[in-house]
Amino acid sequence: MTFSGFASADLAFLTGLAVTNDRDWFTAHRAAYDDGLKPALAALIADASTACAARDIPLSGDPKKSVFRIHRDTRFSKDKRPYKTHVSATLTRDGRKMSPGMMYIHIEPEGGSRPGFDPDSIDPLDPSTHPSEAAGGDDGPFGKGPFVACGFYLDERPDIDAVRRAIVADPARWDGVESALSKAGLALDPGAPVKRMPKGFEDHAGGPLEAALKRTRWLVSRPLTGAEIASADLPATLASFAASARPLLDFGWSALDRD
Repeated sequence: MTFSGFASADLAFLTGLAVTNDRDWFTAHRAAYDDGLKPALAALIADASTACAARDIPLSGDPKKSVFRIHRDTRFSKDKRPYKTHVSATLTRDGRKMSPGMMYIHIEPEGGSRPGFDPDSIDPLDPSTHPSEAAGGDDGPFGKGPFVACGFYLDERPDIDAVRRAIVADPARWDGVESALSKAGLALDPGAPVKRMPKGFEDHAGGPLEAALKRTRWLVSRPLTGAEIASADLPATLASFAASARPLLDFGWSALDRD
């Protein structure tokens, strides 16, 4: 199946799910999900993988295995709504869903399908449900409409420290990464920074690398418009974004490979 864009009926399903988020409604309207959204997302993963390969960008996904479940994990949440109000997937270097260094694709109606971010809705396996920790409580792009992100959302301290060591070892290269992203109009996500200098990097407190070393993740993102997600050109749009984020991906991959 070739990707031809997300149809208005696909997005209407997500809007309806946001309004009536229960199992009876989902069951009654499941055909729209199974016959519309799921095949469209699978086709997008396949075609975006091809578009990345054409640009020599090592990002790919499996139309079945790279998709996040629409069911929410409510075991440890006060919010018992059973479904997410978006669909999402990742492309990674080895094709596995949560490998370090990814492109994350988040599809929901333009403007968002839920009113703001609910802290009880966090799904540990779904980056789209994790708020950024920017000052002032800014939730970043999550829940505000479709977007694409690239970079490193790292859970393990050894991986985080590997990127930090790479920054210390070659600050000029890291400065080049930040400059390249800036020229492409991309700004790094706040990065969920730690309050104190991380252990082993205390000597850099107050120095030019302090902000970079306090990060625990390195991500860039951009919103997608309704016209873009409805277009057959979306795979090329995603590959173009990944190309702009390539300096960040290459830096992180080399840091983790070296470590």
